[in-house]
This record gives sequence, structure tokens and C-alpha cells, in this order.
Amino acid sequence: MIVALVAGSIALVSFHKNNSAEIKKFTNYHKSTSGSPGGKTGAPGDGTCTDCHSGNIQNGAAINTVTFADLGGQVTSYTPGQTYAVNVTMASNSTKNGFEIVALTPSNTQAGTVAAVDAVNTKTVSFGGKTRITHKTAGTAFTSWSFAWTAPATNVGNVTFYLATNETNNQSNGTGDVIYTSQHVIGSTASISEVQEHIGFVAAYNAENASIQVSINTKENGDAAINIVDVNGKSVQFEQLGKVSSGENTRTVKLDNELPKGMYVLHLNVNNNFTSKKIYIY
Repeated sequence: MIVALVAGSIALVSFHKNNSAEIKKFTNYHKSTSGSPGGKTGAPGDGTCTDCHSGNIQNGAAINTVTFADLGGQVTSYTPGQTYAVNVTMASNSTKNGFEIVALTPSNTQAGTVAAVDAVNTKTVSFGGKTRITHKTAGTAFTSWSFAWTAPATNVGNVTFYLATNETNNQSNGTGDVIYTSQHVIGSTASISEVQEHIGFVAAYNAENASIQVSINTKENGDAAINIVDVNGKSVQFEQLGKVSSGENTRTVKLDNELPKGMYVLHLNVNNNFTSKKIYIY
């Protein structure tokens, strides 16, 4: 009798241990039906929807679509300070879906502001000091959502919208879902000549020590940073370069990872003035 009780207790403990993760996922799933808790877009510093759902992460380039429009119709670039209607669409046959999206500058700071224009189906959520748009419970019945984005007041270069969508199996739990992550880049229509009058730089790749030497010419003192972005608009490395002084400055950026050969774009930021250069890593 005692042996049976002990065995039963061990089995109960084992059951609890093996299922605690799934219980947590199940609890988090019911929380996320009313929207992402924030920080699940796959952007730098974010997690993904798999933090709460047991689905697989897939490349959403062919699934997720983000479009921008002003009063004149769809646009492919932004004017600083102007407000745009943004539409997020996912190709899904599921009857229950979700999403979270965030807009970032080349230095991974908040790019402009977002606002929910459909309060029934969408809402804003904050995480990591950045405001995002996500679905509400009523919005899970759709595969398309809209919100308003006001572009940054100044030209910050390319803005990347990091998007994660969730195609659920509608089984009221966090398992079996499919998560699609994607990145959508919109450039600025503003002339960069004014920025280039203030800052400029030359970048040279050194294959021997896997580094990039950056020579910065600036007309003002300030804080500098560089963001290395691949051809898909994904940030592969961000580096704070410290203080720079008026005139010529040289910095060496050691690459963190062994990057694949190919073309990259370097975005330089000095006191929120952005300029960019292409570089080939071989």
C-alpha cells in the first residue's frame, strides 16, 4: 500500500513536471487571444509568438504583406512628419489569426508613432520602450488589419516594419500554430543632401580580421552608431561608435558573426542624422 502511494506520488510529480510548460503555454494562449503582450515581432530585442505558442517559425516573406497609403493612394516611400494608412495582410485560411508589428529606424529605435484606428479589432501595446500594434479578440476573425503611422519628423533613412503573424489551428490552445515573421522596409522621399552636408563616411572591409574600418567626416560633435543591414532589410549587427568630434574620425567595427558573402548596407547615425553606404563582404 505504502509502495503504491509512493509510486503514485512520483508519477504525479513527473506528470506535473512534464506538463508545466504546456500548462504555461495554454495559459499564455488565452491571454494572447486579446492581443500580443508586446515584444513578439522578431525585431532586434524582441522575442516571437513562439514564446506563448508552440508553433513553428516560418519565413513570412510570401505570406505577410504591408502596404502604405496617403490621400493620393498607395506609396512606397514616406515624407517626414506625414501620416499614412498602413494595412497588414496575411495569406491564411484559418478562422483565427493574430499579429504584432513595430516600426524601427536603422539604429533600432522607434520610428515615428502608431495609432489604432479600428478600436474594435486592434490596439496599441508597449514593450521595450516601443509602441506596437496588435490584434484584439474580435480582430482574430480577420486576416487583414489597418492602423495609422506618422513618419518621423526628420529623415531617418529606411524604416523597417517588423511583423509577426500567427495562423492558428483554432483549437483553443497554444499548440499547432504557425508563426510567420517578415520585415518590410519603406524609404524616405526627403532629400538626403542636407544630411550629407553634415556627415559623410567611407567604409572599407578587411577580410583578414573580419572587420570594417569606418572613416567619418562630421561638422558637429556627437554620438555615433552604425547599423549593418542585409539585402532583405534585416539588421545583422548594431554598434555604438561612441563620441565623435567635428572633422575626421576613424572607427573599427569587428564583425560579431561570420556573415555570408554579399552586399550589405551600412547606416551611420550621428546625432539622429542618418546616411548610408553599400559595402561588399567577401
